[in-house]
Amino acid sequence: MGAAGAVTESGDASTGGPSATRVVAAFAAVYLIWGSTYLAIKLVSQHGAFVMAGARFVAAGLVLLGIAWWQGALRRSDFTLTSWTHAGIVGACLMLLGNGGVAIASATTDSGLVALLTAVTPLWLVWLDRWMHRTHHTPSRLVWLGIALGVAGVVVLKLDAFESTEAVSTFGVVVMLVATLGWAMGSVWSKRPGGAHSPLAANAMQMLSGGVVLLLASVPKELVWHDEWTLVMANPPTTATWLQWGYLVVFGSLVGFTAYIWLLRNQPAARVATYAYVNPLVAIVLGWLLVGESIGMRTVYAAALMLGGVAVIQLAKARRTIFTRISQG
Repeated sequence: MGAAGAVTESGDASTGGPSATRVVAAFAAVYLIWGSTYLAIKLVSQHGAFVMAGARFVAAGLVLLGIAWWQGALRRSDFTLTSWTHAGIVGACLMLLGNGGVAIASATTDSGLVALLTAVTPLWLVWLDRWMHRTHHTPSRLVWLGIALGVAGVVVLKLDAFESTEAVSTFGVVVMLVATLGWAMGSVWSKRPGGAHSPLAANAMQMLSGGVVLLLASVPKELVWHDEWTLVMANPPTTATWLQWGYLVVFGSLVGFTAYIWLLRNQPAARVATYAYVNPLVAIVLGWLLVGESIGMRTVYAAALMLGGVAVIQLAKARRTIFTRISQG
Protein backbone atom coordinates (compact mmCIF):
# COMPACT_ATOMS: atom_id res chain seq x y z
CA MET A 1 0.00 0.00 0.00
CA GLY A 2 1.28 3.48 -0.89
CA ALA A 3 1.95 6.20 1.63
CA ALA A 4 -1.23 8.06 0.84
CA GLY A 5 -3.31 4.96 1.29
CA ALA A 6 -1.51 4.00 4.46
CA VAL A 7 -2.40 7.17 6.29
CA THR A 8 -6.03 7.22 5.29
CA GLU A 9 -6.98 3.94 6.85
CA SER A 10 -9.21 4.94 9.72
CA GLY A 11 -8.27 2.49 12.37
CA ASP A 12 -6.62 -0.61 13.67
CA ALA A 13 -8.25 -3.93 13.00
CA SER A 14 -7.91 -5.21 16.52
CA THR A 15 -8.91 -2.12 18.49
CA GLY A 16 -11.17 -0.18 16.15
CA GLY A 17 -8.99 2.90 16.69
CA PRO A 18 -5.84 4.19 15.05
CA SER A 19 -2.69 2.28 15.92
CA ALA A 20 0.17 4.08 17.62
CA THR A 21 2.41 3.34 14.63
CA ARG A 22 0.06 5.07 12.21
CA VAL A 23 -0.37 8.05 14.51
CA VAL A 24 3.40 8.47 14.86
CA ALA A 25 3.91 8.06 11.10
CA ALA A 26 1.25 10.68 10.34
CA PHE A 27 2.72 13.16 12.82
CA ALA A 28 6.19 12.54 11.39
CA ALA A 29 4.87 13.30 7.90
CA VAL A 30 3.22 16.55 8.98
CA TYR A 31 6.12 17.63 11.19
CA LEU A 32 9.06 16.74 8.96
CA ILE A 33 7.69 16.89 5.42
CA TRP A 34 5.78 20.12 5.80
CA GLY A 35 8.77 21.64 7.56
CA SER A 36 10.90 20.73 4.55
CA THR A 37 8.56 22.41 2.04
CA TYR A 38 9.18 26.04 3.10
CA LEU A 39 12.03 26.68 0.67
CA ALA A 40 10.36 24.81 -2.20
CA ILE A 41 7.15 26.82 -1.78
CA LYS A 42 9.11 30.07 -1.75
CA LEU A 43 10.98 29.19 -4.95
CA VAL A 44 7.95 27.88 -6.82
CA SER A 45 5.80 30.87 -5.80
CA GLN A 46 8.16 33.18 -7.69
CA HIS A 47 6.43 31.95 -10.84
CA GLY A 48 2.92 32.82 -9.63
CA ALA A 49 1.82 31.68 -6.17
CA PHE A 50 -1.83 30.91 -6.94
CA VAL A 51 -1.12 29.42 -10.38
CA MET A 52 1.59 27.04 -9.19
CA ALA A 53 -0.22 26.08 -5.98
CA GLY A 54 -3.50 25.55 -7.83
CA ALA A 55 -1.82 23.33 -10.41
CA ARG A 56 -0.07 21.45 -7.61
CA PHE A 57 -3.28 20.61 -5.76
CA VAL A 58 -5.16 19.68 -8.94
CA ALA A 59 -2.32 17.32 -9.91
CA ALA A 60 -2.19 15.80 -6.42
CA GLY A 61 -5.97 15.36 -6.38
CA LEU A 62 -5.96 13.55 -9.73
CA VAL A 63 -3.11 11.27 -8.63
CA LEU A 64 -4.93 10.47 -5.38
CA LEU A 65 -8.12 9.66 -7.31
CA GLY A 66 -6.04 7.29 -9.44
CA ILE A 67 -4.65 5.62 -6.31
CA ALA A 68 -8.17 5.27 -4.90
CA TRP A 69 -9.42 3.75 -8.17
CA TRP A 70 -6.46 1.33 -8.29
CA GLN A 71 -7.20 0.22 -4.72
CA GLY A 72 -10.90 -0.20 -5.50
CA ALA A 73 -11.80 2.47 -2.93
CA LEU A 74 -14.01 4.58 -5.23
CA ARG A 75 -17.79 4.36 -5.22
CA ARG A 76 -20.32 6.26 -7.28
CA SER A 77 -21.98 7.38 -4.05
CA ASP A 78 -18.80 9.28 -3.15
CA PHE A 79 -19.38 11.83 -5.91
CA THR A 80 -22.66 13.43 -4.85
CA LEU A 81 -23.52 17.13 -4.74
CA THR A 82 -23.34 16.96 -0.94
CA SER A 83 -19.87 15.42 -0.92
CA TRP A 84 -18.57 17.88 -3.53
CA THR A 85 -20.01 20.79 -1.53
CA HIS A 86 -18.29 19.47 1.60
CA ALA A 87 -15.01 19.07 -0.29
CA GLY A 88 -15.39 22.51 -1.85
CA ILE A 89 -15.79 24.20 1.54
CA VAL A 90 -12.74 22.41 2.94
CA GLY A 91 -10.66 23.06 -0.18
CA ALA A 92 -11.59 26.74 -0.40
CA CYS A 93 -10.87 27.36 3.29
CA LEU A 94 -7.56 25.49 3.35
CA MET A 95 -6.12 26.30 -0.06
CA LEU A 96 -7.61 29.69 -0.97
CA LEU A 97 -8.07 31.38 2.41
CA GLY A 98 -5.23 29.54 4.18
CA ASN A 99 -2.43 29.10 1.65
CA GLY A 100 -3.60 31.92 -0.62
CA GLY A 101 -3.95 34.35 2.26
CA VAL A 102 -0.43 33.64 3.46
CA ALA A 103 0.90 34.20 -0.08
CA ILE A 104 -0.81 37.61 -0.31
CA ALA A 105 0.23 38.66 3.20
CA SER A 106 3.83 37.60 2.60
CA ALA A 107 4.04 40.02 -0.33
CA THR A 108 3.03 43.01 1.80
CA THR A 109 4.14 42.10 5.33
CA ASP A 110 7.44 41.34 7.07
CA SER A 111 8.11 37.58 7.07
CA GLY A 112 8.73 37.62 10.82
CA LEU A 113 5.30 39.10 11.46
CA VAL A 114 3.73 36.54 9.14
CA ALA A 115 5.34 33.75 11.18
CA LEU A 116 4.11 35.31 14.43
CA LEU A 117 0.54 35.56 13.17
CA THR A 118 0.69 31.96 11.94
CA ALA A 119 1.14 30.93 15.58
CA VAL A 120 -2.48 32.00 16.15
CA THR A 121 -3.68 28.97 14.15
CA PRO A 122 -3.69 26.51 17.09
CA LEU A 123 -5.88 28.91 19.08
CA TRP A 124 -8.40 29.10 16.23
CA LEU A 125 -8.30 25.32 15.82
CA VAL A 126 -9.01 24.55 19.47
CA TRP A 127 -11.81 27.12 19.72
CA LEU A 128 -13.51 26.24 16.41
CA ASP A 129 -13.24 22.50 17.08
CA ARG A 130 -15.11 22.94 20.35
CA TRP A 131 -17.70 25.35 18.90
CA MET A 132 -18.44 23.67 15.55
CA HIS A 133 -18.68 20.17 16.98
CA ARG A 134 -20.59 21.25 20.09
CA THR A 135 -18.25 19.23 22.28
CA HIS A 136 -18.41 19.62 26.04
CA HIS A 137 -14.74 18.76 26.43
CA THR A 138 -12.80 21.82 27.54
CA PRO A 139 -9.06 21.84 26.72
CA SER A 140 -7.09 21.13 29.86
CA ARG A 141 -4.71 23.55 31.53
CA LEU A 142 -1.84 21.52 30.11
CA VAL A 143 -3.13 22.12 26.58
CA TRP A 144 -3.39 25.88 27.13
CA LEU A 145 0.07 25.88 28.74
CA GLY A 146 1.46 24.05 25.71
CA ILE A 147 -0.12 26.53 23.30
CA ALA A 148 1.24 29.44 25.35
CA LEU A 149 4.75 27.96 25.30
CA GLY A 150 4.53 27.43 21.55
CA VAL A 151 3.41 31.00 20.90
CA ALA A 152 6.15 32.29 23.21
CA GLY A 153 8.70 30.28 21.26
CA VAL A 154 7.55 31.79 17.96
CA VAL A 155 7.73 35.28 19.50
CA VAL A 156 11.32 34.68 20.66
CA LEU A 157 12.24 33.22 17.26
CA LYS A 158 10.87 36.24 15.41
CA LEU A 159 11.83 39.10 17.74
CA ASP A 160 13.12 40.95 14.68
CA ALA A 161 9.50 41.61 13.75
CA PHE A 162 9.20 43.79 16.86
CA GLU A 163 12.55 45.48 16.31
CA SER A 164 11.81 46.44 12.69
CA THR A 165 11.33 50.15 12.03
CA GLU A 166 9.15 49.50 8.98
CA ALA A 167 5.48 50.42 9.26
CA VAL A 168 3.24 47.44 9.90
CA SER A 169 0.86 46.73 7.02
CA THR A 170 -2.66 46.72 8.45
CA PHE A 171 -3.84 45.02 5.26
CA GLY A 172 -1.25 42.27 5.65
CA VAL A 173 -2.13 41.68 9.30
CA VAL A 174 -5.86 41.44 8.51
CA VAL A 175 -5.20 39.06 5.60
CA MET A 176 -3.02 36.86 7.83
CA LEU A 177 -5.67 36.68 10.54
CA VAL A 178 -8.26 35.73 7.91
CA ALA A 179 -5.82 33.16 6.50
CA THR A 180 -5.24 31.49 9.88
CA LEU A 181 -8.97 31.52 10.62
CA GLY A 182 -9.73 30.10 7.18
CA TRP A 183 -7.18 27.31 7.61
CA ALA A 184 -8.64 26.43 11.01
CA MET A 185 -12.21 26.48 9.63
CA GLY A 186 -11.28 24.16 6.77
CA SER A 187 -9.43 21.84 9.14
CA VAL A 188 -12.37 21.56 11.53
CA TRP A 189 -14.95 21.34 8.72
CA SER A 190 -13.11 18.34 7.26
CA LYS A 191 -14.16 16.38 10.38
CA ARG A 192 -17.87 17.06 9.83
CA PRO A 193 -20.13 14.48 8.15
CA GLY A 194 -21.14 15.02 4.54
CA GLY A 195 -17.93 14.16 2.73
CA ALA A 196 -17.19 11.13 0.57
CA HIS A 197 -17.28 7.77 2.37
CA SER A 198 -13.82 6.85 1.09
CA PRO A 199 -11.09 8.87 2.87
CA LEU A 200 -8.98 8.73 -0.30
CA ALA A 201 -11.82 10.10 -2.42
CA ALA A 202 -12.60 12.79 0.17
CA ASN A 203 -8.98 13.97 0.28
CA ALA A 204 -8.72 13.94 -3.52
CA MET A 205 -11.93 15.95 -3.89
CA GLN A 206 -10.73 18.51 -1.34
CA MET A 207 -7.44 19.00 -3.18
CA LEU A 208 -9.14 19.17 -6.57
CA SER A 209 -11.67 21.72 -5.31
CA GLY A 210 -9.03 23.82 -3.59
CA GLY A 211 -6.76 23.70 -6.63
CA VAL A 212 -9.51 24.79 -9.02
CA VAL A 213 -10.54 27.64 -6.69
CA LEU A 214 -6.92 28.84 -6.52
CA LEU A 215 -6.59 28.79 -10.31
CA LEU A 216 -9.84 30.75 -10.67
CA ALA A 217 -8.72 33.23 -7.99
CA SER A 218 -5.43 33.76 -9.84
CA VAL A 219 -7.34 35.73 -12.49
CA PRO A 220 -8.59 38.60 -10.27
CA LYS A 221 -5.27 38.51 -8.37
CA GLU A 222 -3.48 38.98 -11.68
CA LEU A 223 -5.73 41.91 -12.58
CA VAL A 224 -4.98 43.65 -9.26
CA TRP A 225 -1.30 42.87 -8.62
CA HIS A 226 -0.04 41.48 -11.96
CA ASP A 227 1.88 38.79 -10.09
CA GLU A 228 0.37 35.54 -11.37
CA TRP A 229 0.14 34.91 -15.11
CA THR A 230 2.45 37.85 -15.78
CA LEU A 231 5.15 36.09 -13.74
CA VAL A 232 4.48 32.78 -15.49
CA MET A 233 4.98 34.43 -18.89
CA ALA A 234 7.90 36.66 -17.92
CA ASN A 235 9.67 34.06 -15.79
CA PRO A 236 8.79 30.57 -17.09
CA PRO A 237 9.43 27.73 -14.62
CA THR A 238 12.78 26.02 -15.11
CA THR A 239 13.56 22.32 -14.77
CA ALA A 240 14.67 22.94 -11.18
CA THR A 241 11.37 24.70 -10.49
CA TRP A 242 9.35 21.77 -11.83
CA LEU A 243 11.38 19.37 -9.69
CA GLN A 244 10.57 21.47 -6.62
CA TRP A 245 6.94 21.58 -7.72
CA GLY A 246 6.92 17.79 -8.11
CA TYR A 247 8.32 17.44 -4.59
CA LEU A 248 5.45 19.57 -3.29
CA VAL A 249 2.89 17.49 -5.20
CA VAL A 250 4.16 14.15 -3.90
CA PHE A 251 5.35 14.97 -0.40
CA GLY A 252 3.67 18.24 0.50
CA SER A 253 0.22 17.28 -0.81
CA LEU A 254 -0.12 13.52 -1.37
CA VAL A 255 1.68 12.54 1.83
CA GLY A 256 1.66 15.62 4.07
CA PHE A 257 -1.85 16.92 3.42
CA THR A 258 -3.37 13.43 3.51
CA ALA A 259 -1.64 12.73 6.83
CA TYR A 260 -2.89 16.06 8.22
CA ILE A 261 -6.54 15.35 7.31
CA TRP A 262 -6.24 11.83 8.75
CA LEU A 263 -4.87 13.20 12.02
CA LEU A 264 -7.74 15.68 12.28
CA ARG A 265 -10.17 12.77 12.11
CA ASN A 266 -8.32 10.68 14.67
CA GLN A 267 -6.60 13.06 17.11
CA PRO A 268 -7.59 16.11 19.21
CA ALA A 269 -7.32 19.40 17.32
CA ALA A 270 -4.86 20.86 19.84
CA ARG A 271 -2.51 17.94 19.34
CA VAL A 272 -2.63 18.18 15.55
CA ALA A 273 -2.08 21.95 15.71
CA THR A 274 1.40 21.43 17.17
CA TYR A 275 2.68 21.22 13.58
CA ALA A 276 2.60 25.05 13.60
CA TYR A 277 5.43 25.05 16.16
CA VAL A 278 7.50 22.17 14.77
CA ASN A 279 7.52 23.11 11.06
CA PRO A 280 9.57 26.33 11.49
CA LEU A 281 12.16 24.46 13.55
CA VAL A 282 12.49 21.76 10.89
CA ALA A 283 12.96 24.48 8.26
CA ILE A 284 15.68 26.13 10.38
CA VAL A 285 17.54 22.85 10.94
CA LEU A 286 17.39 22.01 7.23
CA GLY A 287 18.69 25.47 6.39
CA TRP A 288 21.60 24.86 8.76
CA LEU A 289 22.33 21.40 7.34
CA LEU A 290 21.86 22.11 3.64
CA VAL A 291 22.90 25.71 3.07
CA GLY A 292 24.98 26.50 6.14
CA GLU A 293 22.61 29.01 7.75
CA SER A 294 23.69 29.94 11.27
CA ILE A 295 21.73 29.03 14.40
CA GLY A 296 22.12 31.49 17.26
CA MET A 297 21.29 31.14 20.94
CA ARG A 298 17.96 32.90 20.43
CA THR A 299 16.95 30.14 18.05
CA VAL A 300 17.97 27.55 20.64
CA TYR A 301 15.86 29.27 23.32
CA ALA A 302 12.92 29.52 20.93
CA ALA A 303 13.25 25.86 20.00
CA ALA A 304 13.24 24.87 23.67
CA LEU A 305 10.00 26.80 24.24
CA MET A 306 8.30 25.50 21.10
CA LEU A 307 9.30 21.88 21.60
CA GLY A 308 8.35 22.21 25.27
CA GLY A 309 4.90 23.37 24.19
CA VAL A 310 4.56 20.43 21.80
CA ALA A 311 5.64 17.99 24.53
CA VAL A 312 3.15 19.43 27.03
CA ILE A 313 0.24 19.17 24.56
CA GLN A 314 1.19 15.61 23.61
CA LEU A 315 1.53 14.75 27.32
CA ALA A 316 -1.96 16.13 27.98
CA LYS A 317 -3.45 13.67 25.45
CA ALA A 318 -1.46 10.74 26.87
CA ARG A 319 -2.46 11.66 30.42
CA ARG A 320 -6.16 11.81 29.51
CA THR A 321 -5.92 8.43 27.75
CA ILE A 322 -4.36 6.82 30.83
CA PHE A 323 -7.03 8.27 33.14
CA THR A 324 -9.78 7.07 30.79
CA ARG A 325 -8.41 3.52 30.75
CA ILE A 326 -8.11 3.48 34.55
CA SER A 327 -11.69 4.69 34.99
CA GLN A 328 -12.95 2.03 32.58
CA GLY A 329 -11.37 -0.79 34.29
